Amino acid sequence: MPTAKKRINITVDDEVYEALERLSEERNQPVASVSLSLIQQALEYQEDIYFSRVADEPLRVKQKRVPHSKAWE
Repeated sequence: MPTAKKRINITVDDEVYEALERLSEERNQPVASVSLSLIQQALEYQEDIYFSRVADEPLRVKQKRVPHSKAWE
């Protein structure tokens, strides 16, 4: 039965593979599961960087700002 998930093949050097093997042994998970988890974490990190830049953009524009203490008076 075919799966709905997509497959990718990657080639890694020995050092990276050994690190993945160590993590898989520590977590008692297959190397593929550990690899997927690390890829997901890296994508979340990249998303955080993007949204941080988007959120910081208005701060770069020179404009009059109201201090927090004054905004709630």
